[in-house]
Amino acid sequence: MSDKITIYSKPNCVFCEKAKSMVKNLGFEYEEKMFGKDFKTPDELFEAVGKQVRTMPQIIIDDKHIGGYNELVEYYTDKGLVNFKGEKINADG
Repeated sequence: MSDKITIYSKPNCVFCEKAKSMVKNLGFEYEEKMFGKDFKTPDELFEAVGKQVRTMPQIIIDDKHIGGYNELVEYYTDKGLVNFKGEKINADG
C-alpha cells in the first residue's frame, strides 16, 4: 500500500510535526509543502486542498483532502494502523 501523501505544514507547528512523525513511523513517504517556502498565501493553500482552512497541518492522501492531524489519526485508525492516540499498532501482536 503506497499512498501518495502531501502534508501542508508551517514552521514551529506541533501538530505538523506529529503528523509527519506518524506517517514516517508507519513507513510511508510524504511530500512536505512548507508555508512561507512552498506556498505563501491562504489562497494557495485553498487551491491545493479545495476549501478554506484555518489550521495546519492539512493532509492530502491520494488526491483526497483528509484534513488535519486529528483526521489523519482517524484515517489510519480506520485502516487499523494506529490507535486513537495515533500510536502505531504492532501487527505482530
